[in-house]
Amino acid sequence: MFGATIDYYLLKPLTHNRNRATEAELNEQAKQSAYTLDEARAYVDRFQVEYFEHRFPIDPDMSYLDIGCGMGRLSLGLSCAGATDVTGIDIVERHIEEARKLSSQIREDHRPKFYCTDVHAWKPERQYDVIITLGAMEHIHDPAGFLHLLPSLLKPTGQAFVSFEPFQSPIGDHMGGFFDIQIPWRGLIFSEKALLRLRSKFFRPTDLAKRYQDIVGGLNLMTFSQYLKWAHDAGLEFVFHNFNPQLKHHRRYLPLYPFSWVLTRIPKVQDYFGISVYSILKQRR
Repeated sequence: MFGATIDYYLLKPLTHNRNRATEAELNEQAKQSAYTLDEARAYVDRFQVEYFEHRFPIDPDMSYLDIGCGMGRLSLGLSCAGATDVTGIDIVERHIEEARKLSSQIREDHRPKFYCTDVHAWKPERQYDVIITLGAMEHIHDPAGFLHLLPSLLKPTGQAFVSFEPFQSPIGDHMGGFFDIQIPWRGLIFSEKALLRLRSKFFRPTDLAKRYQDIVGGLNLMTFSQYLKWAHDAGLEFVFHNFNPQLKHHRRYLPLYPFSWVLTRIPKVQDYFGISVYSILKQRR
């Protein structure tokens, strides 16, 4: 807004350091962040009902690839729900370590396989019926390249279930973890340098990134309009979009949903009001 220095001092009084942690501390926290298999199964139920409105299949004869699987909650929940062929990949090593540890609670022939890898470098020897990338698209360093990669990972009749938070949305900068007062569209209004300086001081002292793209986990700044274009260029077509389901399924936010429904259906305007987007894609024929 006013430059890196002034923006820094304007925003500083709105921050807190309650979630401040080094990478070493985050590694230790990951070991304490275990969830139960019942919780993973319940998450899959919510995933099916709230996010994709009963369009997500769970079939023991289908193969599943969970890209950006984190600590494996969705992958393990799918296995608990009856899927027998589930693979999860994530670029953060501590996530995969915990996912593998939790998977030991599942019988071996139903256990998901987990790999720590970048999807751009990973070369699987087969294709999948279902690909899931939930809350990961905004962190993939080359989203256009990833969308072009999807058809090679999908079986001809397969579907991809994708969600992300566009950077231009009210909370798209992913900086909410160290602010007491949340300013919507903060990442668009204020200097990137100021926000990342505050992030280093109050949130991640061992992550000295100077660009959003370089923070641990990455943030690619993709807009919804870019997502539509790059998917089309990749030979994909959309079967379904669900904007901001959290507004519809939580009583506290329900009054906002009618406004969200209108604004997210206006081209270009939707870039700024799609807080979270859930899509189903397939190969275009």
